[in-house]
Amino acid sequence: MGGVRFGVIGCGTISTLAYLPAIKGEYAGYPLELVAVCDAVEEKAVSAAKRFGARRHYARYEDLLADPEVDAVIVATNIATHAELGLAAVRAGKHVLIQKPIAETLEEADRIIEEARRRGVKLQVEPPHMLNPFCVRSRELISSGALGQVCLVQASSSHAGAEDRPWLFQRAGGGSVMLDLAVHALTWLTGLLGPVAQVTAMATTSVPERVINGEPVKVDIEDNVTILLRFRDGCLGTVVSNYVTIANKAPTINIYGTDGTIHLESGMSPFLLFSRKGKYLEHDGWLEPTVYAGHLARPLTVQRATPSGELPPHNSVAHFVECIVEDKQPVPSGEFARHVLEIMLAAMESARSGRTIELQTSF
Repeated sequence: MGGVRFGVIGCGTISTLAYLPAIKGEYAGYPLELVAVCDAVEEKAVSAAKRFGARRHYARYEDLLADPEVDAVIVATNIATHAELGLAAVRAGKHVLIQKPIAETLEEADRIIEEARRRGVKLQVEPPHMLNPFCVRSRELISSGALGQVCLVQASSSHAGAEDRPWLFQRAGGGSVMLDLAVHALTWLTGLLGPVAQVTAMATTSVPERVINGEPVKVDIEDNVTILLRFRDGCLGTVVSNYVTIANKAPTINIYGTDGTIHLESGMSPFLLFSRKGKYLEHDGWLEPTVYAGHLARPLTVQRATPSGELPPHNSVAHFVECIVEDKQPVPSGEFARHVLEIMLAAMESARSGRTIELQTSF
C-alpha cells in the first residue's frame, strides 16, 4: 500500500476538532490523504473540504463509499446512524473507524463485526482510551503486582451536557448519557481489568427540559446514571455518568488494591501511585510514575487544544493507519466495543427492571 486515503462521514464538532486535523502528512513513510468528506448538510461538507483540503465533498454517504480512491472511512455522525454507516462502509470494502458506540444493539454490532471479518477490512471503534499512555502504564502496574489484588475501581464521566447538539438529549437521534458518556469510563475500566460479568444500575432524567441553540428541547433520555459492576475476576466497580455536572474536581478514576492505589484525573494528569510493594517501599506516600508517550523515550506532556480550538493529533487515527499498513489488529477491536455495548444495554435494562443483569460476551 502506497499510503492511506481517507473519507470522513460527518463534518460536525468531533470531526473538525479531532479527526480532520489528524489526516495530513505521513505515518512511518506512508502518506495520508483526505480524499473526501461527507455530511447530510452539504454546506458543512463544503466548508470542511475547503478548510482541511479534501479533494471532494458529498452530501450522500453512498457517493463517498462508492469513491474508488477512498481506502479508509471514519464514521463521525450521531449515534443512531453508526450501525447503518459502519455496515455500509465495510460492505463497500473500506477499512472503518467508528465513533462510539459501535451500534445501538448487539445484533447490529454483530453484523458489522462479521462483515468486516468476511471482507478482510480493519474495524476500529472509539473511544481510544486503551491507547492512552496512562492506561497502558496503569495496566503495567496492575500486572506487575504493585497494587496487590485489585478489589475496587471507581470512574466518572460527566459534564453539563452539550449546548449545540439537541439530538444528544433525544432517543430518536441516538441520544443517551449511557452511550455518549458512560462509554468512556466503561472503556477505561474494562481496558484495565477485563470483562464484566454482572451489571446493576439506576438512572433518571434530572433535567427534563433544556435550552439548546437558544431553543427549548424536551429531554426523553436518562441524563443521570450510576452503574455497579462485578468483573469476571470478582473485582467490584462503580461508574457515575451524567449531564448534570457543572464543575468537578474529583478524580475521574481510582483503582484500589490490597497493597496500593492508582489515582487518575481525566485520564491524563495527574497520575499518582501509592504502593506498599517492592521498590515502591522506598517512597513515603504518593509518587508520580514516569509515563512515556508510546515509543517516544521521553515523559509524556499533556497537550491541550490550540488557540484555534483544534485538538492535538488524534492518536486513534495514527493507530488506525498503523493497523492498516502493518496489518495489525486494531485496539479497541469490534469485539471489545461489543462487550462495552452489552454492559451499557444491560445497565439500561437493570435501571428499567431493578434487576442485576448477567452478561454473556467477553473479548
